Amino acid sequence: MKRKLSIFLLLCLTTIGCVGQRSLSQEQKMAWWQEAKFGMFVHWGPYSLYGGVYNGYQQRRGGAEWIMNRCKIPVREYRAKSSTFNPVHFNADSLVLMAREAGMKYIVFTTKHHDGFAMFQSRASSFNIVDYTPFRRDIVDEVVKACRRHGMKIGFYYSQSQDWCNPGGNTARKEMREGWANPDSVEIDRYTKEHIGSWDCLQTSVSFQDYFYRVSLPQIRELLSRYGNDIGVMFFDTPQVITDRQAQDVMKELANYPHIIVNDRLKRPNFPGDYKTPEGRVPKAEDIEGIYWETCMNIGSSWGYKSWDKNWKSSQEIIRNLITIAARGGNYLLNVGPDGLGDVPVEARQCLKETGEWLSRNGEAIYNTQRSGLHPAWGECVRKDYKKNSVLYLCVFDWPTDGKLHLQGDFTGRRATLLADGSPLKLEARKGSVTIQLPAGMPDRTATVIRLDLKEKLPAIKLVSNSEKVFKIVDTE
Repeated sequence: MKRKLSIFLLLCLTTIGCVGQRSLSQEQKMAWWQEAKFGMFVHWGPYSLYGGVYNGYQQRRGGAEWIMNRCKIPVREYRAKSSTFNPVHFNADSLVLMAREAGMKYIVFTTKHHDGFAMFQSRASSFNIVDYTPFRRDIVDEVVKACRRHGMKIGFYYSQSQDWCNPGGNTARKEMREGWANPDSVEIDRYTKEHIGSWDCLQTSVSFQDYFYRVSLPQIRELLSRYGNDIGVMFFDTPQVITDRQAQDVMKELANYPHIIVNDRLKRPNFPGDYKTPEGRVPKAEDIEGIYWETCMNIGSSWGYKSWDKNWKSSQEIIRNLITIAARGGNYLLNVGPDGLGDVPVEARQCLKETGEWLSRNGEAIYNTQRSGLHPAWGECVRKDYKKNSVLYLCVFDWPTDGKLHLQGDFTGRRATLLADGSPLKLEARKGSVTIQLPAGMPDRTATVIRLDLKEKLPAIKLVSNSEKVFKIVDTE
């Protein structure tokens, strides 16, 4: 009898837990993500073996993860190259700790990119890291477990539409001039125009409908069934040719995990997701006001590893991007692309290290903040609300020559201090404006942050997730 009662009580508690989970409001669902502000994007797969070079030619345009498409590498040739993928230097703990030390709070990892290679063991396709390579380790599994160990949130990138190696997958058409000087370029371009972007007959041997229900949806189910409780974000991409029915079938699977945040790239425009994804740029404040959004951006010039990349962002550029994005109410997803052995390029590691050092002193001005609606000429202004009052973080990029920082707004200043060391600053406060007396020299050339405590609590800002605005996916439009 006691055993039956225990089982009954357990079922009741489980049911209550499920109901509670399913009744999450949008605000509750997005809370951790909004607090996090800064995440690491990881583009990695067998395309890293090429490093953006094919037949001795540097890929002319786009990210190196697109090399199979832009250089029109035959399916069998790409599969053969992929079978040598053996990233013996990869260590999931090192990757996660690198992100954590950079001040990042979550990682979005490519489980499958457009080439169709799965970085996890999959029953839906043998073209995966465990069954197809000498490495024989499930990288996605290792990354998830490392995130658990180090308190890092995990998100999954999954290419649900494009797939260049599994028959039937969609192929976005790119002309040969974007790849390399192939002597057969004219014929290849004619073929891709006639075959909706495909350049290999193996790609069109079955329909997209067949591909979607044979590979794409089953792999999404695999990821959800294994890691659904861990996944914080599902980042879909390039939603061409996905039908309403197919998108609905994906959403049915995700309905079992109502805590998972979904981006706006499953199908456009009628599956808006939970947040918008401007790519490679920081949008204007008026374009994203009132919605959840995240800028994804490279630390270099390519999502996937490019061996000849010289265009690396400085830590100052990264930090100022992060500040500007936080000031406008968004998140910053900064991408790294490990090489074929699993190493993150030294240039990226150095930038991340310097960014983390700045955040260790000034992170209060970034995490768990919201847009201020103020856009001063000298930098950016970020807002945080406490129980009784609000605080503005004045992030100064251009130090005033007269030593005075002016800010206008519907508030009353109470106290001003340098955030990094707590040094008090002279404050002249009136209703609607403040003037702060600054030190003679700019303490931090990257961005000096001044904490301005207000007397009042500013009106609450409500966000929505169902905006009809669609941001361009740069590499496929």
